[in-house]
Amino acid sequence: MPGVQLPICRDSNVEKIAGFFLEKMWPTVCASATDARALLQSKDSFFKEMKERKGMCSRAWLFGIVVAIGLGVLGLPASRSAGITPTVEFAGVMTLANWLLVACYGVCFGLAARLLGSRREMLASVNTFFYLSGWLVVLKMFEMPALGARLKAMTQTCASLSYDQAVTAAIRQSQMATVSDYLVLFGYILFILFGVIKMQRVLHDFGRTRAWLSTAVGMVLLSAMVSYVQEPIISQLMCSYASQS
Repeated sequence: MPGVQLPICRDSNVEKIAGFFLEKMWPTVCASATDARALLQSKDSFFKEMKERKGMCSRAWLFGIVVAIGLGVLGLPASRSAGITPTVEFAGVMTLANWLLVACYGVCFGLAARLLGSRREMLASVNTFFYLSGWLVVLKMFEMPALGARLKAMTQTCASLSYDQAVTAAIRQSQMATVSDYLVLFGYILFILFGVIKMQRVLHDFGRTRAWLSTAVGMVLLSAMVSYVQEPIISQLMCSYASQS
């Protein structure tokens, strides 16, 4: 209209988001990628560097989010086999759950190290394990057949809330799932031997004996957490979303 000056939008929401990403997030993303490369090049040097970092490491926690997204995406086919229709909400919930569980894994090994006399703060273990958990994404690829059988058994026993025997039976009934289960077990053994034990030794300045002992104690704590926290939560999530599909 003549004589009316329209307001000028100098900065759209898209530009603000892009500016925030480039100024705040992109340097963290690059730093996180650099850390991951350093871990692949030399675990000893990387663990020594992580030992010097104090408090919450944003680049490590960001890497943990990437790992959680990877685990969630690889778990979608197994969710479909369990009768769940993947949605944005479901993907978001599973990503958050995966991230929290990986953080709890780090807490288990950090607590084990403290019990064995380490003076390193708990967050050092959590930060470092976020990077180490990248191996879990690789293992998830081999776990997909067994995971599909496991989640399907969970959703079929929602009424009884007792899924342990059903899960074991479902995996044993499928040769592919059984092979997948053993491959994942072998992968976890390698992960512990060549990743976790070295992390405990270098990060906490342990000798060989205390590194092995702290890893063993951490595995006991982690196993208890998986049995009494992780599996019941995942089971309830599966049953809840299966009933909505």
